Amino acid sequence: MAVDKFKFVSPGVFIDEIDESGIPALPERMGPLVIGRFQKGPGNRPVKVDSFKEFVRLFGDPAPGNASGDIWRSGEMTAPTYAAYAVKAWLRNNAPCTVYRVLGEQAGNADNTQAARAGWITDKTFADSTIANAGGAYGLFVIPNPDSHASAAAASAAGTIQFASFAANDDFTVTVPSNAGGSGTAVTVRLTGADATGASSTTSTVVAIGVSSGPSAGTVAETVVDAINGNFGSGGSYNHSFASANSGVNTGIAGVTASLLSSTQVKLTATTSGPVGNNIQVTMGTGTPGVTNPLKGGAHHPVTGTLAAVWYLQEGAVVLTGTARDGDAKQGAGVWIKSDSGLNFTAKVLNASSAVKKTAKFSFDRDSDIFIRKVFNTDATKTNDGITTSGKLQTYFLGESFESNLRNSENSKLAITGTLATDTGNFLGAILALDGTSNSDSSTDVVWADHRVQARAAQTGWFISQDTRGETTASFTPQNDTEELFKFHALDSGEHANRDFKVSIVDIKVPTDNYNKYGSFTVQVRKASDNDKNPIVLEQYSNCNLNPTSPNFISRKIGDKNYAYDEDNKRIIEHGDNDNLSRILRIEVSDLVADGGAEGLNPYGVYGPTVPKTHQVLSGSTNTIVAAGNGTTNCLPDEALIPGTDHADNHLIAVDSVYTASIEWPTSRLRTSSSEGALVKPSRAYFGYQSVIKNTRRLDQTNVDLLRSQPSALDPTAVSDAAAQQYSWVFTLDDIEQSGTDTTHSQWVSGSRALGNSWTAKSGSSFVLTGSSAGFKKFTSPMFGGCDGYDVTEQDPFSNRRMSGSPTSRNNSPFYSLKKAIDITADTDFLEYDVATIPGITNTSLTSQLVTACEDRADSLAIIDLPGGYLPPHERSTSESETTNLGSVEGTVTNLKAMNLNSSYGCAFYPFVKIRDNVANSMLYVPPSVVALGTMSSAQRKSAVWFAPAGFTRGGLSEGSAGLPVVGVRQRLTSDERDRLYEANINPIASFPAEGIVIFGQKTLQVTQSSLDRINVRRLLIHVKKEVSRIASRILFDQNVQQTWDRFTGQVVPFLEGVQAGLGLQAFKVVLDDTTTTPDLIDRNILYAKIFLKPARAIEFIALDFIVTRSGASFDD
Repeated sequence: MAVDKFKFVSPGVFIDEIDESGIPALPERMGPLVIGRFQKGPGNRPVKVDSFKEFVRLFGDPAPGNASGDIWRSGEMTAPTYAAYAVKAWLRNNAPCTVYRVLGEQAGNADNTQAARAGWITDKTFADSTIANAGGAYGLFVIPNPDSHASAAAASAAGTIQFASFAANDDFTVTVPSNAGGSGTAVTVRLTGADATGASSTTSTVVAIGVSSGPSAGTVAETVVDAINGNFGSGGSYNHSFASANSGVNTGIAGVTASLLSSTQVKLTATTSGPVGNNIQVTMGTGTPGVTNPLKGGAHHPVTGTLAAVWYLQEGAVVLTGTARDGDAKQGAGVWIKSDSGLNFTAKVLNASSAVKKTAKFSFDRDSDIFIRKVFNTDATKTNDGITTSGKLQTYFLGESFESNLRNSENSKLAITGTLATDTGNFLGAILALDGTSNSDSSTDVVWADHRVQARAAQTGWFISQDTRGETTASFTPQNDTEELFKFHALDSGEHANRDFKVSIVDIKVPTDNYNKYGSFTVQVRKASDNDKNPIVLEQYSNCNLNPTSPNFISRKIGDKNYAYDEDNKRIIEHGDNDNLSRILRIEVSDLVADGGAEGLNPYGVYGPTVPKTHQVLSGSTNTIVAAGNGTTNCLPDEALIPGTDHADNHLIAVDSVYTASIEWPTSRLRTSSSEGALVKPSRAYFGYQSVIKNTRRLDQTNVDLLRSQPSALDPTAVSDAAAQQYSWVFTLDDIEQSGTDTTHSQWVSGSRALGNSWTAKSGSSFVLTGSSAGFKKFTSPMFGGCDGYDVTEQDPFSNRRMSGSPTSRNNSPFYSLKKAIDITADTDFLEYDVATIPGITNTSLTSQLVTACEDRADSLAIIDLPGGYLPPHERSTSESETTNLGSVEGTVTNLKAMNLNSSYGCAFYPFVKIRDNVANSMLYVPPSVVALGTMSSAQRKSAVWFAPAGFTRGGLSEGSAGLPVVGVRQRLTSDERDRLYEANINPIASFPAEGIVIFGQKTLQVTQSSLDRINVRRLLIHVKKEVSRIASRILFDQNVQQTWDRFTGQVVPFLEGVQAGLGLQAFKVVLDDTTTTPDLIDRNILYAKIFLKPARAIEFIALDFIVTRSGASFDD
């Protein structure tokens, strides 16, 4: 009894209850380590899962590799995920299992070759005017047709026709083309020597004006105006008249009007609006005073367009075909082609020989049968001639498409002077190469076909504060007048976070008084596919603040630890101060917040992803256009460099008349009004990023392309080159205003605070939304930029085919990625497991390293797959058939011998087996390591680790021992083949007519004969060593005396007796006395014990003699 707990004043009996009967927690079970490829989930770090349900939630279902449809967007697997089947096989009978999802990475000193770099790039990457040399990325740009929306008319410049002085026979000529309303014939205006009444013309192409009576310059100017406008018989201060020998002259000059710019200056203006008036010609004749310029300034309404889609070509080009802007039928790239009804175009894919590989009419209506993603190939693996047969080989695939940015009912970027163009209007489309290497106007040259980017984590943009200038509203720009506070990073690299998560800030509260100078807010991690009407909150962190000393400091509530790989020491380095309490993301705070400088600030907005700079298209005369460099974009060339028979060389887009356009890059949608989505209460609206199609609950798949990782030269998270990049949007609650006259709803209008219209501007506070706007304190940000680092043209980015030859970490990205996984998991202080496997990997350098890692750890068994067996389709050359890829026993044995392995910490099996995936309703062949791991799991569950995972009792695959339905083998082994394999220490998987399929061996890869050349003995030793090690760890730093020795043996002996009782040992002996731990060892602080084990051996050979005797023989003898 702890007497100090009681207060003794008067005598009495004091009773307390102390419970010391608690049962110590059992050591955490280990299970296997499975390294490989999975559909999604945490990447490049080991994650322990305790059930198959948890595994599917984190990493997705195993994939049989027969995915079809829109592969680019779905991300579904076109090669089997063997590792996922191995995990499923183990978890069927046991738990836990440690999963390591490998993502594409490259060494810090990687060679500058495609094999050494993570990610992908097309075979030909640069636009070229010669189609044989062309390839790379081609973008379809769409704008409203400016010809349908003419505005300004052309006019002459000031002082074009000036009459400060004049003389008889002075003249000038006006020519108005027919498309500008004229005759196309030159009409001369001539000052004659006759007086007004005697002026005459002898031709319909001459306007005669009498000037002999000495009128003033102003009078002559007035007379010229009347003559051009056809005002016969009227005039200014000078009494004048016109005479004509022919009809039509007195009606003036068709297509142009004249006016006085000043008393002595005549201005000409086209009567037809639009750029056609710019082609009206004014030619000054001999002696005519003044200086002339052609008419100019005729223009259409400025239009805004966008990038609509991107094709990637290993070779060749994409061209549009149809009616060009000038009305002629054309085919080419760099040519404006008219859409038909709606937004339908026709494109052709040409190969390097100009042969048409695909012609398709397409639309951007996702529900249409001709939707662009339905009519073009979206499977990049079909362009890989290493794995795709010539009959199925494609030269292209459709990557990004931005259908929502073309529809005004969703998030249209198509506008005419700021007003959205209707979906059914007339549009123009042009194909341009997305290659900025020839662009001299940007410091960042972008080759859009170069996606050589290694795996990286998705993140949000920086969350920013309210306007820090107080009550000032004018000239408010979020980038300049707010403070960056924090941003979120996915815990793991990979693309899945782009697809799966978004982050919302809600319940923003201001500081309560002068003593509490920090406000508070709540962070919600939401499912990306949810909607504001039914938000699905995966994690929530309430009452967060920006006070670094507070228990509710956002870094403390969520966590900020991240991990980096130390290549030199082959280990993980931890950074950050606060443990990650979130299972999804971590936070990064700005220096301002970390230093405690965010008093009075709250998250009020967020930056969106970066995009290339808006491209200004400023056209000149016919068939010319100012090069892309004038728009400072870094994704387009200075010159066209695009194959196409109807393309004008040296001009980016061939045109037929001038126009002005802006090309905006596609962006994700923001909520513009609380009325969207038919919410029960307007205050339930989350402003900012929206993941669903407007006014629906349908997930907008365009976001997959908008949020994915960009080409290698671009950073999707920050503007590193202001001349080349910009933020797609910057959202702030400071721009929320009342929705027109509707007092129940609010709307977001960019620039609202600067105009004084927002709630915060009108309230005179930049701190918090108040009054009628009090409920609108929620906003959302996407996560973006995450990348798997895979080569999308490969069905399996880690196929052995990609690691042929002599791969090293420096020259081969897949090899480096897998080797790094082995290096990270090799550290016993970092991770525990008792079996390790990389299903499907047969590269001998990697499998040997895995065996070595297990041997160095001395606590795990490596299950490896060997080269020489069956080659599945994603591993074989296109020239090889199924029958030539079955593999052979002899080849597998030869390859194993060449590895020179002699270790009891590894084992191998043969051949591939066929399993049935009941979830995917598919049959597929899987490597033998998959079923070997499953069999060890079931054997361990049925018996113990020291029982052989082989034979009909524990190795009967047809009976379910593998944890997966096994229905066949890739190769039926003969008795001689089984013997040949077993002699080489390869465990055969046999198929018998009556008994079914069975693992028929349990050897390790130890060539030296001993008890440890069997799997059951090796697993016994791993188990015993691990448990005795745990017992020993509990006496570490205790006194090295007899009582401690007795405590050690008192725990070890019962444990070994249990193993012996379970038939794992025939006998054992534990020696710990002064013969092992001598005085000298005691002086050196060492306890030394010897544990003698006699393992029980499995029966592998049964010899039976059946003796037939004579009838008189006695069995008693």
